[in-house]
Amino acid sequence: MSDFEIDSPGITVWREKLQIHKKNNIQALYPSVKFFIVCLYSLCSFVLGTIRMDGYAVYVILWFFVLPVFVALSGIFWVFCRGFIKILVLAGIIFGVQCFTVRGDVVWQLGFLRIFRPGLVTGIDLGFSVMNVAGIFLWMFKTTENKELSAALDNSGMNHIITYVFMSSLQMIHVLGRNSRTIMNAQQARGVETQGNLMVRAKAFFPLLVPLILGSITGAEERVLTLESKGFDVKGPKTRIFELARSPYDNLAKAIAIAITAAILVMRVLVWIL
Repeated sequence: MSDFEIDSPGITVWREKLQIHKKNNIQALYPSVKFFIVCLYSLCSFVLGTIRMDGYAVYVILWFFVLPVFVALSGIFWVFCRGFIKILVLAGIIFGVQCFTVRGDVVWQLGFLRIFRPGLVTGIDLGFSVMNVAGIFLWMFKTTENKELSAALDNSGMNHIITYVFMSSLQMIHVLGRNSRTIMNAQQARGVETQGNLMVRAKAFFPLLVPLILGSITGAEERVLTLESKGFDVKGPKTRIFELARSPYDNLAKAIAIAITAAILVMRVLVWIL
């Protein structure tokens, strides 16, 4: 989108503004609306975790299956699955540790392996809570670009310095991972052995740290010069080439989220009373 803006009487400035257009209405929701949905989804997960059937949090398991349906409606199912594997592994480790370490009545045994009932209960609680909360946050970041988050924070009135620090922190892991892969490929091109058993990988890891750290320091200096050239520290209103527009479905999405949360809270109160 491009338009004319009059900065002063008699002077017309051509200023181009970019806009992201998304076909999926859920992906196109405003970032603050997505964060509102994330908070209510997490709240519902914790509330449902307090409802027990024979000691087990069955409803929090059922609530988890809302997430893949919501992700599929957002049009990012396979992209989401690739990122969710790491969350699933973490939740599996938590579940296994709880099952085999928290002792009590034995519910399953195979040789020296025994699963205890208290461990199974806490494992289900913690495992599905992690998958629910981390999964909905993953959905938010998979459907929202960094420039959208930055623009939303600026529009909310947050200081631009805080916004930049927050966005830089989100991008740091991605940047370091990309740089480490580049350095690893360069080492392989020089004949350095980087594939093999654990000892071989450990030997290749430590030489990787020096260029990675030095590259990060050099990159920080380049970013400082870039920010200075763009007037980052100049006082006054800032001009952005990217403009974030609100979706016409923002209010509807918030209303649906509030209605579902209210229904779950009412159900929890009825279960507690009855």
